[in-house]
Amino acid sequence: MSSVTCMNSKTKFKTSRGFIIIAALTVLLLSISFISIFLFGKNCSLKFNVEPDSDIIVTFDENIVESTAHAIDGNDLLLDFRSVNTGSTIVMVSCDGGATYQERILYVHSTGIITLDQYFGRCRGDIFFPVSFIFILTLILIRLVRKYRRDTSVSLCRYSNAWLLGVIIFAAFALCFQLLSLVRLSINGDNQSITDLIESTLTSARLFTSLLLPIALVISLAISISNLVLMKHEGVCLQNMLGFFLGIVLCVGTVIPYFIYPLFDSLGIDVHRYSSLTLLLETIIEDMISVIMAYFECILIGTSVSAVRAAKHIPAFNKDFILIHGCQITDDGGLTKLLRSRADRAVEFADMQKKKTGRDIVFVPSGGKGSDEVISEAEAIHNYLISKGIPEERILMEDKSVNTRENLRFSYDLIKERNENANIAFSTTNYHVFRTGCMAYEDGIPAEGIGAKTKTYFWINAFIREFIAALHYEKKSHIRAVLIIIAMMLPIELVVFLSYLL
Repeated sequence: MSSVTCMNSKTKFKTSRGFIIIAALTVLLLSISFISIFLFGKNCSLKFNVEPDSDIIVTFDENIVESTAHAIDGNDLLLDFRSVNTGSTIVMVSCDGGATYQERILYVHSTGIITLDQYFGRCRGDIFFPVSFIFILTLILIRLVRKYRRDTSVSLCRYSNAWLLGVIIFAAFALCFQLLSLVRLSINGDNQSITDLIESTLTSARLFTSLLLPIALVISLAISISNLVLMKHEGVCLQNMLGFFLGIVLCVGTVIPYFIYPLFDSLGIDVHRYSSLTLLLETIIEDMISVIMAYFECILIGTSVSAVRAAKHIPAFNKDFILIHGCQITDDGGLTKLLRSRADRAVEFADMQKKKTGRDIVFVPSGGKGSDEVISEAEAIHNYLISKGIPEERILMEDKSVNTRENLRFSYDLIKERNENANIAFSTTNYHVFRTGCMAYEDGIPAEGIGAKTKTYFWINAFIREFIAALHYEKKSHIRAVLIIIAMMLPIELVVFLSYLL
């Protein structure tokens, strides 16, 4: 077994062991939480604000609960109850002229547990649920960060890196949101019930997209301006308008959940009663759009950061070969500005390596001949390198490939004929480094990328193309993730609905 295989096996074992530990801790903490509720949840305390020196009347169904103690502390009436029978009762406090100060609903479950206001509402001992959730979420976040750091140390260019970073961003936001919710409830003297925990988790997705809305608007404006400049220089076509479409999706997808309720209401659909099934449907649609939008916004952020990191990365100065990715050449066989920048970047890297280590590098121009091209892209790059003073013996042409993946594979085959264990770099345009590096990693080609600069208005739209291409390439994984999200959300929404209904 090779050392690489051994390392991968050890990494998988460590990862699996880490998540097994988290799963075991989750089961343990949930068990402690349920035990805590079972031990303390058969009693409850209520606090009502009352006027001092007034005649106070407390009413409740004594067949459901019994009062075990009461006291007045300043303007606060404190009442303790113990469960008697399964059912529900309204505890109402009134005084003097019969004015009601406040009322609370107590639900007594078959186990004797008393919950407040909702069937799955707050109860004594339930503080362990939010604390356990925060603890487990923190552990998961730590594990994800460690995995991200480990994976990026192996290769910056992996689609899983973008996904991992996106999940880390949302998990960190959800953790902060839960901590703030717990602090707020503690200040108010309240606990967070299971329903509150579920609702706040769903709310965090909508809040996440809402907070990103101003950023999305600014980005959409910037993209739109760059698209206008791009179309002025390059012409009007669908691929030059991708920025407009992405901006529209970001903005509309963020605000549309807030229009679902008014839309249902305007159509005469009953969404005002908690027991209404149409309210459940409306809530599911709202939360589903918010969560899916949050997912794709996180993937967009993760991909953006990964792409920028890959484009700015400078490989180690130990390379034996540098592959130059071809693209469209001019009618007379010369290099376009885009292709020249790739070749110049490769020469620049070779010069930096020579100065640092004294080590020469072999250039591998790659690209076949298109039907509208007078010579192959590889030959055009070869001629340009010769004009830059690169000797013939340091150029190895690959002139059969017709796309990026073939550029990598065919060039790698030529390189292995000369040096089986060669250290390889590749030069392409900055927006293209991440996706090209991902292809190289998936094909087992040990190559690091360097990015050549291009005009800003072109880079923005080109990056959007790359992002959409990455989404399409990983479409099965994203569809699977969205289906998992939906499958998890439906029972959660049902629990919240039943809590209000029962």
